[in-house]
Amino acid sequence: MKEEELIRQHDTGRNPFQTPDGYFESFTSRLMERMERERLTSPVHEASKVERLNLFRRIVRYAAAAVFVGVCIGAGAYLYLHQPVMDASMDATEFVFNDENLDDVLDYELLDNNKIAYYLTEAY
Repeated sequence: MKEEELIRQHDTGRNPFQTPDGYFESFTSRLMERMERERLTSPVHEASKVERLNLFRRIVRYAAAAVFVGVCIGAGAYLYLHQPVMDASMDATEFVFNDENLDDVLDYELLDNNKIAYYLTEAY
């Protein structure tokens, strides 16, 4: 509160910032003249120049992009072509739980005979 009172004591109620009379009436023309003078007298900045990569760097970048796209397409094709195929005579349960991996699945799920019997009945 002490700071607010100090500010109020020093506040005169008028705006301390003022513009000269007629400043904005000729502002646009003065600004355009100044920009034209600076454009004619100042050298072009080096940072504004566009620098092209040399031919070797461009080829390396395109080659890296092509290799990346090729690896992605190749991996997708490999995964698509090597997915397991379900025989038309098998249903989904036979496909997933065949005799070879049924014991492994049951061990992984920690299912014993009582739990299997519970799930097979309508007790739940």
